[in-house]
Amino acid sequence: MTGTINPVPLVTVILLLLFFFLLGSSFVTLPGIIVELPKSPFGISVPLSNLIVSVFLEPEKKDTSTGFSAKREVLFYVNDQELNFEDLKKMIPEFASQHPNQMVIIKADKEVPQAYIIELTNLFLAQNLSVLLATQPDAEH
Repeated sequence: MTGTINPVPLVTVILLLLFFFLLGSSFVTLPGIIVELPKSPFGISVPLSNLIVSVFLEPEKKDTSTGFSAKREVLFYVNDQELNFEDLKKMIPEFASQHPNQMVIIKADKEVPQAYIIELTNLFLAQNLSVLLATQPDAEH
């Protein structure tokens, strides 16, 4: 018996499988901010948090007149929204009143001076918020 193969059922099954795989997969939203975290062999699972503060240095720029690198400013992002340090300091008490006993995750680039990280941590701790410093796993251990 000879006949033609109808491709419609095959295409329908493939599209349905694709649809179910897309619905079944977990979508992880990654911020557009790239932070190179310091490495640590000691890691814990990261709890959900309403507040993630990313701290990093602005990209390196060369001064065209002298040829030397210009001083790099420290940038702060709160849940992917850029804030300057003064606005961040004003936002912390408001956040603490809305979310008491909340965990705050600080994702600080390994090149950021410790003084900024410590000052930021102290601001959160002064409002009775828990602070977790994010690190990346150390592959050697």
